[in-house]
Amino acid sequence: MNIYKILKLAVSSKTPRFVKFAGLFALHVTGRRYIGIFFDPVLACNIRCRMCYFSNEEKRREMNGVITGSRLDAVERVLFPRALKLQIGCGAEPTLYPGLEDIVKRARKRGIPNITLVTNGQLLVNKIDLRRLVESGLNEVILSMHGTTKETYEYLMKGARFDNLLQLTEQLTKLKAEFPNFRIRINFTVNSMNQYDLTDDNFWSIWPGDVRPDVVQLRPVQDMGSCEWDDYNSEPLKSNYHRTIGNVAAYCMAHDVICIAPTVDQLEQVATDQDETTALIEDVTYYYVSPTAAYRDDFDIEAETFVQYHRRHHTARRLFKAIFRPNAGRSRNASKKLNYSIG
Repeated sequence: MNIYKILKLAVSSKTPRFVKFAGLFALHVTGRRYIGIFFDPVLACNIRCRMCYFSNEEKRREMNGVITGSRLDAVERVLFPRALKLQIGCGAEPTLYPGLEDIVKRARKRGIPNITLVTNGQLLVNKIDLRRLVESGLNEVILSMHGTTKETYEYLMKGARFDNLLQLTEQLTKLKAEFPNFRIRINFTVNSMNQYDLTDDNFWSIWPGDVRPDVVQLRPVQDMGSCEWDDYNSEPLKSNYHRTIGNVAAYCMAHDVICIAPTVDQLEQVATDQDETTALIEDVTYYYVSPTAAYRDDFDIEAETFVQYHRRHHTARRLFKAIFRPNAGRSRNASKKLNYSIG
């Protein structure tokens, strides 16, 4: 089951609204998988990326905690059977969690078809056995990488070492040869400084041999609040688009690499309002879980089942009505997780 084909269908303007909601309604009422779990088992990070809230000392003090055994049991029991995707890591660094392999094994036991690890990769070089995670059921690593030169990488990702990144790309290359279905994805947050790492062949220079990532996401920097980075002007990205983001997107298209990136016209839209369709789809499919949160504040995941919660909130009725209701236009501001072209 290719999660990127499903994502492309979900975000496509060519897919009629009624088709999207009829599909979601059918999956919901028949007890099938349709949710994505975005899981931070530990609220901490080992580096201080300048574009991230972990670069703010006060914010770091507010964010703390490790998921307990009973809460993890509840997440597995209540959410895993309905999950199409489990993403381990959603802002924090999951390789700091000592039971990472256990989470992967639980997800595999519950039949989740897409199990992903989002990481800066620094601890995968010497402290975490990535091969064991893959053998346990992990089928994708999403590597957060915001530079392809030592100067840019270590400046933007404070505390990370560029030589660790180079070792990791070699390790991933060998792993890919052994497990061909294992996916490598790069998440690159583009700003006025590191955009030049996307020119010419610079973006691909750190990969040994002919191996390339399976998926590349290029995300323009967004104001996350309370972080060191303060340059959110999109004009430099627009003026250099075809040399930078467009250059990498064109390479991906020519070499069968999935690329998730905004078009030049979408650059201004990355942090604007969501339309009602996207907002409702996200409401019913996006489940953030951490030591302190589980989907919604009123969801007591240790005392209530998935079905009980959604009966209480009339989710089936909302989805059924949405099949026949026209899009009401703009409704709320969000980070526009789905506002990208996928090719």
